[in-house]
Amino acid sequence: MKIYLIFICLVAAAGGFLFGFDTSVISGAIEFMAVPKVFNLDAIEKGWTVSCILIGCMAGCIFTGTLTDQYGRKKILILTALLFLISSLGCALSGSHLVFIIYRVIAGIAVGAASMLSPMYIAEVAPARHRGKLGILNILAIFIGQSAAFFSNFFLRDLGGIDNWRWMIGVMIIPSAVLFVLLFFIPESPRWLVEKRKSDAAYLVLARLNNKSLATIELADIEKSLYAAKGKLSELFKGKMFRLLLIGIALAVLQQVTGINVIMYYAPSIFKSAGFGTGSALLQTAIMGLVNLTFAVTAMFFVDRFGRKPLMIIGSIGTGISLLLLGITFTTHHFQGYFVLFCIMGFLAFFGFAIGPVVWVLISEIFPNRLRSHAIAISFFFLWLADFAVSLTFPYLLSHIKGYSFFIYAFLCFVCLWFVIRFIKETKGKSLEQIENEWMRD
Repeated sequence: MKIYLIFICLVAAAGGFLFGFDTSVISGAIEFMAVPKVFNLDAIEKGWTVSCILIGCMAGCIFTGTLTDQYGRKKILILTALLFLISSLGCALSGSHLVFIIYRVIAGIAVGAASMLSPMYIAEVAPARHRGKLGILNILAIFIGQSAAFFSNFFLRDLGGIDNWRWMIGVMIIPSAVLFVLLFFIPESPRWLVEKRKSDAAYLVLARLNNKSLATIELADIEKSLYAAKGKLSELFKGKMFRLLLIGIALAVLQQVTGINVIMYYAPSIFKSAGFGTGSALLQTAIMGLVNLTFAVTAMFFVDRFGRKPLMIIGSIGTGISLLLLGITFTTHHFQGYFVLFCIMGFLAFFGFAIGPVVWVLISEIFPNRLRSHAIAISFFFLWLADFAVSLTFPYLLSHIKGYSFFIYAFLCFVCLWFVIRFIKETKGKSLEQIENEWMRD
């Protein structure tokens, strides 16, 4: 694997780092923002403060699909990094709750754009034999971003007095600026270049990523796929393409309704309800991020060896059992404290090993070249919609049915298991064009 290929995939995946940091930093900051001397937030306002970013995420997905087809993957990635930079600065300097919400929505637009652009770009530049592990770089970067946010919250909790939340959020200005600069050094997607009738430029990119002989073969496959029929948005809602779109949407929604972001957004609150103090809860949350990250790294070594489907099956079973145990723990009150930590770590291990990274890989590779950006945009719109619904309803569920909430998410993990067994085909080791032919043929 060429160093240049690894470099550009790492840069693209850095969008995932900002995505992970931005969505997770609020878990620690919200407790300090809610106090009377800052914004004096009630329960509903706290829920809205956490979940408002997801409104921007949905908008980012919808608009990015069209913009990236018109202006290219690279230019919109650069714009996304700029939005991360602006929103981080704006949130950190917010003088009112309303201003903070506005900048969080802007951050959401950047997160939504990064959520579809980073994996799509990596899928379009990576050779088939390496696409799985390189695709996982994006989710790995998300988990690194989450872990960085959790540890940052822990170490900054006593800095700046009542303004410590500003430091927690403002620290993201640095990686946003670094990514903005690095994105100028990556090439445009060769598949987008072919779509814009710039085959010579696409060949140069492919030759630099692989070698000249492989570049010629891959360029011919891309041209055949893209020129066979110009994709129209209306195609997504017809016949086999609509069925494939529904599969992509279902994967996106099922990833979220397992309850992953209930854990990520509300972990300190969950740990405090299990008997941990504020500092200890933030530390346990940081450790939680490391577990997620560790198993995502492990997935890199298995996704191209054993395939996407087996990992999804293992992950669905493991997350379901972990949440069942967590629900039993909260409803019986026989096991608290570190057994709650054990259940959450088990859930994150199976999610980080399978459902988390593999869903991103599958969504980025199952759609035809000519419609990929639109299909991914729609899939991720529903991902963020599901995330919004879960994040907004969890505080209500926890206050009304308490630990029984986790039984709902456990049931949905087993729904995910059934769906994977019934509808998902293996894509390991196949080019995007081979995957297109296989999925559209049946």
